[in-house]
Amino acid sequence: MYYNHPALPTEDESEALTSAAMLTGIVMERDHNQKRIRELAYTDELTGFSSRSCLYASLQALIKQSSNTDSRFSVYYLDLDNFKDINDSLGHDVGDMHLQEVAERLASVGQGEHFLARLGGDEFCIIAKEATNKDFAASIAARYLAIVAKPSEVSGRTFFQTCSIGIAFYPEDGRDLQSLLKAADTALYTAKDQGKDQYAFYSKELAAEAEYRFQVEQYLREAIEQNALSLVYQTQHDLESGHIVGVEALSRWHHPELGQVSPIQFIEIAERIGMIKQLTENVLKKACTQLMAWKKQDLPTMRVAINISPNHFLDPDFIPLISRVIAETGIAASDLELEVTETVFQTHQKNLSVFQELKALGVSLSIDDFGTGYSSFASLKHLTVDCIKIDKYFIDDLLTDQKTQLLVGSMIEMAHNLDCKVVAEGIEEPEQAHKLKQLGCDMAQGYLFSKPARPEDISAIVNGKAE
Repeated sequence: MYYNHPALPTEDESEALTSAAMLTGIVMERDHNQKRIRELAYTDELTGFSSRSCLYASLQALIKQSSNTDSRFSVYYLDLDNFKDINDSLGHDVGDMHLQEVAERLASVGQGEHFLARLGGDEFCIIAKEATNKDFAASIAARYLAIVAKPSEVSGRTFFQTCSIGIAFYPEDGRDLQSLLKAADTALYTAKDQGKDQYAFYSKELAAEAEYRFQVEQYLREAIEQNALSLVYQTQHDLESGHIVGVEALSRWHHPELGQVSPIQFIEIAERIGMIKQLTENVLKKACTQLMAWKKQDLPTMRVAINISPNHFLDPDFIPLISRVIAETGIAASDLELEVTETVFQTHQKNLSVFQELKALGVSLSIDDFGTGYSSFASLKHLTVDCIKIDKYFIDDLLTDQKTQLLVGSMIEMAHNLDCKVVAEGIEEPEQAHKLKQLGCDMAQGYLFSKPARPEDISAIVNGKAE
C-alpha cells in the first residue's frame, strides 16, 4: 500500500493490511511445514544421515548419471553386530546414544565425500563414488570396520562394537536400485555368516546360495507344518554285554526339489525362523509313538534319546510339552532321554528349575557332545544328569593320541564318580570299542554297530535279522 504524501491507513486499509499479513503468515507457515516434512522424509532425526527415502531417490539419480557417463561406484551395507544386546540390556535410550556415537565415527571416514544413510535400527548404507575397484573398496571398508571397532564411552559404560559390511558394485552387481541394494544385502549376510566383524563382496555364487537358503526356509516351513520330516534311529549298545539298550532319534528331510537337506542346515534354519518348537514336538511325538510300537512287537526294553535345542529347552511351554507327549503316547518317562548341549548346563536358577521339573517327571537327561563346549563343573555339581555323551571328536584320535586317551579316561571316571553313565559316539572300528571298554565306558554308538536306520530296520537289527 503506497501513498505519495504523508498519511496513515484508513480503517478499511488497516483491515486489508491485517488480512494480507494473515495470508502471508499462512503462506510462510505452510512453506515451513513443507520444509519440515521434507526434512522428516529425507533425514534421519537420530543421526542426521539421509533416510531410506532419500537414499532411494539419490541412488536412483546416481544410477541414471552413471549410466550416461559409463562410470562405476560402490554401495556398502553396514550392520552393527549384536546391537540388540545393548538395547535389551541397557535400554533404547543408551542404544540411541551409542548409535549417535557410531554415526559420528562413520561420518568421519568419508569426510563428506560419501553418501551416508540410516536404513533403520542399526543398518546403514554408504555410497562411495570413488571406490571403482575391489582394492579401493576394500580399503574403505577396512577403515569403516576399524573406526567402529574403537572402544567408546556411552552413559558411563565402555562399548566394544563391531560391524559387518556387504559391498556391491554398479553396474556389474546390479543395474537398477532394487538389484544393487539386494546384492549389497546378500554380501552383508555372507559377512555375518562368516563370523562378523568383516566385509564381503557380492558374487553370483552368493546370490545362488542366498536363493537356496530362501528356498530351504520356505520349504522347511511347509515340511514342519505338514509333519513331513522323517526319523531314523541309531542304536546304542552296552559295551559289556553287546545288547542294544537304546536308540537315538535323528531327523531327516528329503525334498523332491532340494533333495536330501543336511540336518545341521535345516535345524539351524528352524531355530532362526522360529519353527524349532514345532519341529521338536513332531519329533517327540513320532519317536515316542515308535518306541511304543516296538514294545508291542515284544522287542526288548529300550529308551529313545532325542536332541533338544537350547533355544527350546528354556521355553515356558517345554515342560508342559514333555508331560503332554508322555501322556498322549503312553511311553514310560524313564524310557525318554533328552539330550542337551553343554551351553544349557549353567547354574542360573531358571536352568536348575527346568532340570528339577524334568527329573520330577522321571525323564532321563544327557549332556550331548561333552567336552567340546564350555564344560561347567559348577553346573554338574548342582544338576542331576543321568548320562554324558563323549563326542566323536575324541573317539577319532583315541587309538593314536595318548592325551586323548587320558582325557577320555578322565571324563569316564568323573562321570562315574557323579553317578552318570557314559555313551561314546562315532565308533567305527572294533579297536575303538575295545579301548573304550577298557577305559570303563558304558555304552557306544556308531557305524561299527549300525548306521541310522528306518524303524523297520531297527526291528530287524534288534531281532538279529539284519543283513
